[in-house]
Order: sequence, then C-alpha cells, then structure tokens
Amino acid sequence: MREALIDQKPRSRGSLKPYIASSTAGIAVGIAAAIWWMHLSPLTTHHVTVPLNSAATRLPVPLEGMSDLPKLMAAENASQRWAIVGGALLQAGLTRLSIPVLERAIESDPNNSVLHVAFGEALTLTDGGLISDRAKAEFEFALRTDPNDLVARFYMGHWLLQNGKPKPALVKWVGLMRTVGNDPTWYDRLWTVMPIAAQEVGVSQLALQALCVAGM
Repeated sequence: MREALIDQKPRSRGSLKPYIASSTAGIAVGIAAAIWWMHLSPLTTHHVTVPLNSAATRLPVPLEGMSDLPKLMAAENASQRWAIVGGALLQAGLTRLSIPVLERAIESDPNNSVLHVAFGEALTLTDGGLISDRAKAEFEFALRTDPNDLVARFYMGHWLLQNGKPKPALVKWVGLMRTVGNDPTWYDRLWTVMPIAAQEVGVSQLALQALCVAGM
C-alpha cells in the first residue's frame, strides 16, 4: 500500500501542471485586460510639450517614469529610487502597485509636492476617477506649496464636480485649457471632462470653445 501511494505522487503533481499553467495564464490575461481598459495617461509623468500661455504658471516638473528606470543604478538617495519606481508603475498603469511605493518616496522626502500629487493621482486612478478625502488632501498639500500646480488644479476640478459644484470646476478647467491648450495630452484630458461640467451649468459647446480660446 505504501509503495502504491508513493507511485501515485508524481502522477498527481504532473496532473496539476496544466491547471496551474492555465490559472496563471488566466490571471495574466485578466491583469492585462484591466490595464488596457482602465489605464489613463498619468499627468504627473507627462512632459508638457509646448510653452505655457500663462506667465503666472510654472512649467510642471514631471515625476520620473518608465524612461527613467535606468537612473535607478545612479540614484543618490532613497526618495529618488522610490520615486522612479513609483512613477514607472504609475505610467505603466499599475496604479494600485504604485501607491505603497509612492508612500515610501514621500516618507523619505515629505516636502516634495510632485510626490504628493503623484500619490493623489495614483489613488484617484485606482478609484476609477473618484477623488477621495485622502487624495484631496494630497492635492491640497501641493497647492499650498504651489497654487499654480497644474495637475493638482485639474484633479481639484474633479473634486468640485463630484461634490455638486460644476461652475467652479468649469472655471478651473477653462483656466487650465488657456494655459496648456496646445499640449496634446492636456487637451485630450480637459476636453474629456469640461463638456460634462458645461452641460450641468448650461454652457453650450460653442460657448465653451470660445471661453477656452479667450486669453490664449
């Protein structure tokens, strides 16, 4: 009997291999599908490609992304290393994985407003666009440091809209469009959200376009 049981073990292990392989493949496909359908280009890793139209707004310094991964070997401090990895994960669409990494970066460099904005954006993208109290606190921290932080202003517009304040949200987004209207990434993101607020306020599409062009 004992010999029979011993002989059965290799066959049992071998029979599990197809199931393990199929399960692993299924998980991988599921993760890839989630990234494909839910990924939005993060603004904190984006390099603005045009001169800003507003002299009062500084060109934003982007968080390190995928292209900065080779810098890991030469990173001088812990916060820089965590920021590079967190930014790469965020840019790859792995927002949930980027959250604890960005938290570590903030622990090492608590006054870095770019890290706070990236952390808030990671929380927001993970929550499907919902601005939680935790994410809002990160954006507010950045705005206390730099009231003209473009990314923080963009997401605070989302918070205003989500909390029944479409008019100030629209004002905030129109101001951003006047500042970075020729940048493709910002243009696409703003024209995804502005019409929603405009419709709630009763502003037509033509009027919204005229508001965005004015002052540019």
